[in-house]
Amino acid sequence: MTADELLSLSDLRTQFDTDRGAVKAVDGVDLTVREGETVGLVGESGSGKSVTALSAMDLIDSPGRIAGGSVSFRAVETVRRLARRYPKGIATPDHDGYIHVEAGTARDGSTSDPDEVARAARESPKQIAAGDVDGTVHIEAGRVDLTDAPEKVMREIRGGDMGMIFQDPMTSLNPALTVGEQVAESLRLHRYGGRKKDSWFNAVREALSRSGLNEEVREEAVDLLAEVGIPEPAQRVDEHPHEFSGGMRQRVLIAIALACRPQLLIADEPTTALDVTIQAQILDLINDLQDDLGMSVLMITHDLGVVAETCDRVAVMYAGEIVEEGPVEEIFQNPSHPYTYTLLESIPSEDAERLTPIEGNVPDLIDMPEGCHFAPRCPWAKPECTEGDIPFLQHGPGENSGPGAGSASDRGPEEVDHRAKCILDDFDTSEYGTDAGIAATSKTPTGEPILEAKGLKKHFSRADGLLDEWLGGDLGTVKAVDGVDLTVHERETLGLVGESGCGKSTTGRSILRLLEPTDGTVVFAGDDVGGLSKSALRKKRRDMQMIFQDPLSSLDPRQTVAATIAEPLKIHDLPAEAPDDGTSRSDQRRERVTELMEAVGLDPNQRDRYPHEMSGGQRQRVGIARALAVDPDFIVCDEPVSALDVSVQAQILNLMEELQEEFGLTYLFIAHDLSVVRHICDRIAVMYLGEVVEVAATDELFDDPKHPYTRALLSAIPTPDPTVTADRVILSGDVPSPVDPPSGCRFRTRCPSVIPPSDVDIEQETFREVMDFRQRVEEDRVDVAALRDPETPAAAADGGTEASGVTDTATRTDATSVVDDLFETRLTGTNRTTVEKAVEHLLADDREAAAETLRERFETVCERDRPRLQDAPHPAACHLYEQSGGDDDR
Repeated sequence: MTADELLSLSDLRTQFDTDRGAVKAVDGVDLTVREGETVGLVGESGSGKSVTALSAMDLIDSPGRIAGGSVSFRAVETVRRLARRYPKGIATPDHDGYIHVEAGTARDGSTSDPDEVARAARESPKQIAAGDVDGTVHIEAGRVDLTDAPEKVMREIRGGDMGMIFQDPMTSLNPALTVGEQVAESLRLHRYGGRKKDSWFNAVREALSRSGLNEEVREEAVDLLAEVGIPEPAQRVDEHPHEFSGGMRQRVLIAIALACRPQLLIADEPTTALDVTIQAQILDLINDLQDDLGMSVLMITHDLGVVAETCDRVAVMYAGEIVEEGPVEEIFQNPSHPYTYTLLESIPSEDAERLTPIEGNVPDLIDMPEGCHFAPRCPWAKPECTEGDIPFLQHGPGENSGPGAGSASDRGPEEVDHRAKCILDDFDTSEYGTDAGIAATSKTPTGEPILEAKGLKKHFSRADGLLDEWLGGDLGTVKAVDGVDLTVHERETLGLVGESGCGKSTTGRSILRLLEPTDGTVVFAGDDVGGLSKSALRKKRRDMQMIFQDPLSSLDPRQTVAATIAEPLKIHDLPAEAPDDGTSRSDQRRERVTELMEAVGLDPNQRDRYPHEMSGGQRQRVGIARALAVDPDFIVCDEPVSALDVSVQAQILNLMEELQEEFGLTYLFIAHDLSVVRHICDRIAVMYLGEVVEVAATDELFDDPKHPYTRALLSAIPTPDPTVTADRVILSGDVPSPVDPPSGCRFRTRCPSVIPPSDVDIEQETFREVMDFRQRVEEDRVDVAALRDPETPAAAADGGTEASGVTDTATRTDATSVVDDLFETRLTGTNRTTVEKAVEHLLADDREAAAETLRERFETVCERDRPRLQDAPHPAACHLYEQSGGDDDR
């Protein structure tokens, strides 16, 4: 372990004991994280990424256990704390040895003199006994071996020296506690020595105070929430997790992880459940905090684009092992392990007509193959790949190794430290993905419209029942879909994209009348779907089917694969008649199920399996087969690959394209992954807050996006190329509530191109700041007390970050210094005078006058009038094009 290595995993092995045997989730992992760097850990689901991180934090619960290896962490401050708490001189950063604490005694591993040990024990018996720790802490040059460290010591390191962001913020946060209480918990444990339990007086005082937080802890919790970009942190510190959006919940988790300024942050899929725009915000935040705090980051993800944009080094895991490791540019430009190469080839790219998936599945971790674990799926496997232990080979610039190896730099391979666990120095990739039996499919030409939706609306009442309506008054209506116009042509794939909550899935379900539309019409194959009777609708649904998002939850766990696929045949009473050869209808259905399983790439011998016995990709194939059972013409595909690994995703996308070519299918393809949409779709419709804001052919939309929201959406896509620097448009805030959407253009509250009044001379960036301030004033979200406080920078009063402005030593009553702090860009002339006047109204507790002052000067067409899609080949619902006649110079 070198001087700059912060975390070191050596031959780490973690197993889970089951009746069938030990699941080798982590099988001999060697990994280091150095000071100030970001290391990516990537691989398919089940490869052992998260278990590796949990093992490093000693968070493995029964039946799991760390079966071997070691985890070392250079926790200098922790060693100093241990030296103060336990016998003096036993452990210091420059002292090798160990602390052994057992039943109130201690001994130094570097001395065998019993008199010395006894003296050390006598010097601080109270501290030792108070620790209530049995175990051994091994220390070497200021580094702590975490493998066998007592839980008391691990609690000090977790949250103090090492922080962790867990994958799902909704399940990681306690729904019964406010976010302030959850941030404060970390502060109390590590910064305030568990002060809440110091005495009955502190316990009573904090229980009676607001949110159970004393003022000092509360203020620090508010500061942390502000640091991670939570708006109005002083107000929102008392809210519960369900009152926050997904992106804001993830920010709360980051605040908890960073509360005690850890040296190492472990981020376990921190953006997996987030939209691409929110993902960009979170990655930007982590990067900024890393720069500010100088911490190291272990980034666990399956998204290779995220790795390319954020990481310095990357380790690729497969079946419990690290199979390749090196600098991020080296790994992406010169992948030297077949698994890494095939994983990169699975990613949808701009010029790939057909994706190249990795055949097969990750092996059984109880009974893994001998030799290289990837050999059963490897296109270049040799007999010797299945024998004995596979060594690491060094690769790098100047070495003739790996596909496309070359001179990325003048450094030697020993400096690059690029290694791959493979016996092959090189493998020929020229024929990979060019199987003569699989021809690349071309885009299907579109025909006549098969489906037209006009003014489609779906609103939901927020009342749970009559009692809510009687007692709760007007709870409002969720306008999930609010006036959508869509046209889908025969044999085309129309993509429907947008952030979570924008109404994509509700649109798809309303088109099929799985949800009854509130208003509007849907015409399918010449029939008004909304006017059909129940019996007629059932018949029509033979031609209109749906593939659901989560294959596990959409399949009946009590039905076999065969029963699931045959169910639509029974519902629609197919086949209609028995054939003349005497074959029964049940036999015909059995034959049809076999045909469908073969069509979607499933082995008919799997017909008697249950959903839990199949992989994610296989379950999605069952869902596709079920949708195809009644020979539909049109299929709504609701996030059909979002829950799948990139290699399995490639299999499903290829399958869908093949089926479309074979059966002449038409797809409405709902997704949030824009790289997937670009690969499979002919045209794309972009949704925002219940409305379609832009429609265009796929290539045209990506080459020339018109709506500002589309531009931001496309700019936020992570690019799986570390040499490309993304020019991102980072949107502020979250999607507004569909209960009370903004007037006019619904995107105006986040739009970087919001149009100033024609008589106002102001820079675009400054106008965006003014509009944000206006919105906070109108919604009563400005902390006026903070504005008056000279010790609180004014920007913090609205949840922004501290601005480098002027703060007075007395109570602040004039507006000049407040405005200086509120805006990063400087206001001048009438614009500044207007804002200062509004601030004066706020300081005088007259919010309505402040809002009116700002509205009179800065009201924009974007809030007055609702833009509509133009009748054009590439329409965009934006006032920019209404003003400029279709050409945007912004």
